[in-house]
Amino acid sequence: MFRRIGAMVRKEFLQLRRDKRTLAMMILLPVIWLIAFGYAVNFDINTIRVYAVDRAANDDSREVLKEIDGEEKFVVYGKLKNEQEAKKVLEENTADVVLIFPEGYRRMPQKDSEKLRIQVDGSRLFTAQSALRKINEVLFDVQKKSMDDMKQEIQDRMKQGAAPEMGIQDQPQMQALLRSMPPERAQAFIEDLKKTMKEQAQKQMDERWKEMENEFPRPGLMKPEVDVLYNPDLKSVQYMIPGLVGLVLIFITTLMTALGIVREKERGTLEQLVVSPLRSMELILGKLLPYFLIALVDFLLVFLVGVRVFDVPFRGDFLPFLLVSLLFLIGSLGMGLLISTVSQNQQQAMQLAVLTLVPQFILSGFVFPLEAMPWGIRWLSYLMPLTYFIPVSRGVFLKGLSPLDYTLPLAVLGLYAFLFIIIASVRFRRSLA
Repeated sequence: MFRRIGAMVRKEFLQLRRDKRTLAMMILLPVIWLIAFGYAVNFDINTIRVYAVDRAANDDSREVLKEIDGEEKFVVYGKLKNEQEAKKVLEENTADVVLIFPEGYRRMPQKDSEKLRIQVDGSRLFTAQSALRKINEVLFDVQKKSMDDMKQEIQDRMKQGAAPEMGIQDQPQMQALLRSMPPERAQAFIEDLKKTMKEQAQKQMDERWKEMENEFPRPGLMKPEVDVLYNPDLKSVQYMIPGLVGLVLIFITTLMTALGIVREKERGTLEQLVVSPLRSMELILGKLLPYFLIALVDFLLVFLVGVRVFDVPFRGDFLPFLLVSLLFLIGSLGMGLLISTVSQNQQQAMQLAVLTLVPQFILSGFVFPLEAMPWGIRWLSYLMPLTYFIPVSRGVFLKGLSPLDYTLPLAVLGLYAFLFIIIASVRFRRSLA
């Protein structure tokens, strides 16, 4: 039995040795993925872009801005004139946070003071969460320092006002009493009297301080007004579903196209189509159109489930978003067709599809923010179509923007669709020839 099993093992190793592509993928791919994904799987935001609307223009607002700019992760890009400009920079994704200092802003609340307002882009979930946490920490430290300084100043004044009279022995009645005592006893009496008066003064000061301390606001109660735009409750489902639409489309379309065409290669039916009167372009379109229509149905189903079942708001116009999604689908079809032209069987097609698609799940910004990735890994993200579809999808879903507001992503998606279809068509014709 063991000899027969050993013979089968040797046979499998020989087959793997002949299939160098599969062998290389099995050995090298885990190491490559571990290195790339190890750097990419990171929720720590390295840069938070901050703008300010400073109507207060006083020492308090300048001190807060100085402290925030001094934090490692914050970059204060400048000041804006009004809230309209604040909304614009958040919509255009050029800012993560806008701090609005009203005219009556004070670090330590007074009767006529107004609270700091913070506007955050909630469509960037992890950046928004990190920004709010860090800003609250900075504000707490600034307010605590101001409160400690104020307390110390009041304590100093109280000590000066409550200090016991050190020259009590110079008073006439006390001088007469002291002259009637032996010198040693008189000196001891004076020291004991000073000690008693100090204790009484300290007791009075402590009682007064407790009364005043209750009137001080605590830093934890001096929270700013926070306005989370586009995702007010910072729900992860509203962040994930718009990206999941693109992820589902590219996975289903690419796999379906690649496996479907390679399956016909294995069965030999593709060669039968070659000798038919069909032209090569007609054959390509005829093969891709069914997958395109199925992918379109998948898109509509995913969209409806996301909006109806998961209650994700769709604030944009559907028709422009549909056109962008169709452009993305065409690129995905081209990718699947290209994979089918370099695969000899369904196993190879599946391997290449996984090799192509899994990095897009990790590196596209679907889960892990691009800002948290090191530059050495981030440039890989910019080579992937899904990286450009996700921000468009989130912008249309959550911000109600038009796809035309995303000029660069649209141009890149169009370029990908064109290149994939052209290259895949050329290779497909050659494989038929």
